Amino acid sequence: MLRLGVASDRSSQIRPGLNKELWDTSVAFADWCNDQGGIGGLQIELVDLDGKLLEVSNAMAKACNGVFMMVGGGFVQDDLEFSGKEGSDFHLCGLAAIPGFTTSPEKAESNGQVQPIPHPASESTSLWMRDFRKLHPEEGESMAVVWGDLPSMETIRNQAVAVVEGEGAELAGDFSYLPTGESDWTPLAQKVVRSGAGSMHFVGEPTNLGSYVKALREQGWKGYPVLETNVYDKVFVESAGVKNAKGSIVRSVFHPFEEADKWPAVRQYVEIMEQHTDDGKVAVLGMQSFSAWLLFATAANDCAADNEGVLTRACVLTAADAIDDWTGVACTGPPIPAPRAAPHPSAPCS
Repeated sequence: MLRLGVASDRSSQIRPGLNKELWDTSVAFADWCNDQGGIGGLQIELVDLDGKLLEVSNAMAKACNGVFMMVGGGFVQDDLEFSGKEGSDFHLCGLAAIPGFTTSPEKAESNGQVQPIPHPASESTSLWMRDFRKLHPEEGESMAVVWGDLPSMETIRNQAVAVVEGEGAELAGDFSYLPTGESDWTPLAQKVVRSGAGSMHFVGEPTNLGSYVKALREQGWKGYPVLETNVYDKVFVESAGVKNAKGSIVRSVFHPFEEADKWPAVRQYVEIMEQHTDDGKVAVLGMQSFSAWLLFATAANDCAADNEGVLTRACVLTAADAIDDWTGVACTGPPIPAPRAAPHPSAPCS
């Protein structure tokens, strides 16, 4: 039996369902994989590491006491994985991870993990801004950055500011909001309107974004929201309203679900979610989780083949790190810079 921990914040009282898709996808993957015989004959047993946004240390204590590795998940405040306390610190417990995502520089730059989609704190691609300015040169002349005031989100904010200015656009404004959400988004919307920004980059989760974009449209703002991958989520559209969400641009290395028929692996992900969960949430972060699980399964098989059938954390990480040009077995488009593994022709679960 392989006991594998899945980090999320889905039971947060502040934002119920936060990153729920990470857990749902992990449930679907484990069921699908176990039906095929598991990984090298070992069945997957999931351990729920629900950090509830503010209780990450409790989730880490659970991980320290009972999982082989952490796979396919992520905490919004993943810097709290490093408490410095025996029994709840990622490093002090000797844990290893193949996460669905990382947020803070502490987690993104830490050892003991291999990321299917790397998120280094010290560098960021600017291609998305360059492409946006080509598509919408007038609106791309000035961009406001709006972010939730948490240390983990500040890193993404800093990267966005650097990209905007690095691509020659004007930083129209740099505005923060309460990470729990504003009771009234109108004042913040008015700041962006007054800044003259033709576009807006938002760092945060889909429900807050939807409320904010709705307020922006109500203030008559006609610009383009330019958004992170995690908000490619129906929750955003439901919160903003279809009319208000129209025109939003999401940066992603994944093919959209609307084109699943063109991309077999995307279609397979959706089908697995439908067949192996009860009303599981389908979202891009879920597909990132699925890619992490495929990478783990592939690396575990490679580790077992090279280590006389014995799995160790170090062996799995070494095997994962040794695979180049990971595309999540065609879940994504062309390999992104410094990806971590390559698709194998054989199924990873058997």
